[in-house]
Amino acid sequence: MLTSPSRPWQLLVISAKTDSELKTATVNLADYLRQHRDFNLADIAHTLQREQEIFKHRRTVVCRDIEDALVALQDSRRVLTNIQETEERPVAFMFPGLGTHYVNMAWELYQVEPVFRASVDYCCEFLKPLLGQDLKDVIYPHRVSQQDQQSLRENSPGLDLRKMLGRSQTQADAKMVAAKSLLNQTHLAQPAIFVIEYALAELLMSWGIRPTAMIGYSIGEYVAATLAGVLSLEEGLTLIAARAQIIQKLPGGAMLAVPLSQTEISPLLNDKLSLSAVNGPSMGVIAGETNAIEILEQQLTQKGLACRRLDTSHAFHSQMMEGAISDLRELVKTFNLQAAKIPYISNVTGTWITVAEATSPDYWVKHLCQPVLFAQGMQELWKQQYPILLEVGPGQTLGSFALQCIENNPAVSQIILPSLRYSYDNKPDLAFLLKTLGRLWLTGVQIDWAKFYVHEHRHSIPLPASLF
Repeated sequence: MLTSPSRPWQLLVISAKTDSELKTATVNLADYLRQHRDFNLADIAHTLQREQEIFKHRRTVVCRDIEDALVALQDSRRVLTNIQETEERPVAFMFPGLGTHYVNMAWELYQVEPVFRASVDYCCEFLKPLLGQDLKDVIYPHRVSQQDQQSLRENSPGLDLRKMLGRSQTQADAKMVAAKSLLNQTHLAQPAIFVIEYALAELLMSWGIRPTAMIGYSIGEYVAATLAGVLSLEEGLTLIAARAQIIQKLPGGAMLAVPLSQTEISPLLNDKLSLSAVNGPSMGVIAGETNAIEILEQQLTQKGLACRRLDTSHAFHSQMMEGAISDLRELVKTFNLQAAKIPYISNVTGTWITVAEATSPDYWVKHLCQPVLFAQGMQELWKQQYPILLEVGPGQTLGSFALQCIENNPAVSQIILPSLRYSYDNKPDLAFLLKTLGRLWLTGVQIDWAKFYVHEHRHSIPLPASLF
């Protein structure tokens, strides 16, 4: 039977009326695979997803081929199971800011997911004259040799402890170190984050995962505003590129994460230090002149407080951004700003964006200079519909912040999911994302499987009735 090329990883889903029936179906599927090792696993996955009736007892597993599936189905660490008792919950997208980006982020998705690749290609092509270079060469340097690196990752599952501890300075990594240095430059890092998060959101929405609400952190709000229609994609790209270039020309600064509440931080502020972000009940960020930050860090450390300097070139969301106000305001005045079609949380107010704010150039100036009120915003987002929180971007920073912010409700489970691995996580990008897709399906989110396979030609396999 002729079939088209498939993704290198597959998501198998199983559903049953009871727990015992689910266990039986799992055993039967393993037996079936054992007896049909020559079948195409992508066709089997497609058939399970589209043809079995869905019940509340659900199970998923991500695997590469039939041999891997046989191993995975017997591995409790790889099999995910859930009982979906309630109605489908809404999904909220969370878009992170700078800090967790890395060279080659989402590289495998760029290779195997046409929707993601098309979005990245379009954005990078549009940005070429604005940045003076192809952003793909910055995010994905040495693309010709990337296949070898991806193969290495697929055969080395788990965490790269050297990277996690910042000890990856081997000769083989020399070029990667130089590439990282380039990507960390503000005028390139901000557009890169925007492009990857926007493309990832487009991919997820093409699979039927559509947010009922959104929250972005710093430049993540630009992605939310673009997806909500406040900014056109071209306006969003123009704004993020200009914003980054304007900031790049400003005097450098520093930022310090501190284990203090907003009230405790206030007495520490002066004309050289600003509140930059409120990330949780006792998690804040102070930004300002480098010398002032160094003195503050010493003072707080002597008091026994565990502070952490952020790896950044400027004092974002502080009074040191005021030099960019005029140019940014004049640029935004040229845009045709619209009301948000998808509700999202404002960093500036910590509550839902209003039409007046979204369409005002002054709002975007405030967004540059005022603190990110993420904690207040997350609390507001959570109490609206207790949504599934899906972090759309690299790492799980916002997910960890969210856990500190939202109130525990015994009647509602906290479901916070990542979509893109940390840099030191060696799991393949697609396998990582498919695991999250499976967890969304387990919680009742309806996946558009037809759109999921729109770029493949799959066949239905005559699976035995015992599997349904």
